[in-house]
Amino acid sequence: MQVPNEFVHPLFFRAGDNVPTSDAPFPEAMKHVYFYYDLTGIQAPWAEIESLAAVFTLWHEERDRLESCFAKRDRASAREPMIRGLSYLLVCLHWLNGKRVANVREWEKEMDALALKPVNAIERLQFIFARPDLYHSFIQLNELFHETEKLYYKTLAASKKGMSPR
Repeated sequence: MQVPNEFVHPLFFRAGDNVPTSDAPFPEAMKHVYFYYDLTGIQAPWAEIESLAAVFTLWHEERDRLESCFAKRDRASAREPMIRGLSYLLVCLHWLNGKRVANVREWEKEMDALALKPVNAIERLQFIFARPDLYHSFIQLNELFHETEKLYYKTLAASKKGMSPR
């Protein structure tokens, strides 16, 4: 399957890129293809808020790798895991709102439409998008994940109490 134009972005995909199919169990395919489930529609994890826990686990693995890269001041090695982590955050924010990622090219508009997101998320993400290999971008991404995880647990608790989580 060819990557749709809405997902073509310099950090993630080029025009004409293809999405390989994967037999990996959820959410492992996301390690190899950005936005795998959103692109393929093979599953609809955004429909089940509990699926976010698995993506947070992926981030924790990536975060450990990034801490090592930045401890060695190895920005070049940090770039790819940072971009992967950024894709995980976009996925988490969309899925938290019960939506799939539909447009990475215009991610700011997509973010603006989300009800549940950290404070100043767009401005903070703009910084990360512009400089994904900086240590300060890593700190900001980690903080955004921390805040998104709090929103997740708050939403999860509200849904278990029968309140409207979204």
